Amino acid sequence: MQNKQELKSISVFIPLEKIEYNLSEIGFSINGTTTIVAEGKFWKKMLYVKDNERISISEEIGDAYPKDPIITICASKSTISKIIDGVKKV
Repeated sequence: MQNKQELKSISVFIPLEKIEYNLSEIGFSINGTTTIVAEGKFWKKMLYVKDNERISISEEIGDAYPKDPIITICASKSTISKIIDGVKKV
């Protein structure tokens, strides 16, 4: 039986590299990267996977500063907590 999963989206003001490091520390690996256009802006979107859990990170491409990566998580409560705690520690 699979763990119940939830969907959570958070916006963070930390560098993407620190988020990626946090994800690798808890066992996620990158599955794909793409560029999308939404609301007249270009976004780099990355998908990370671990078993049946999925995390996507969207980061605006362009001159906007500060960068404001958006993390969307489809995972168990435990994984969501680990990611949020890891982001807070950075």
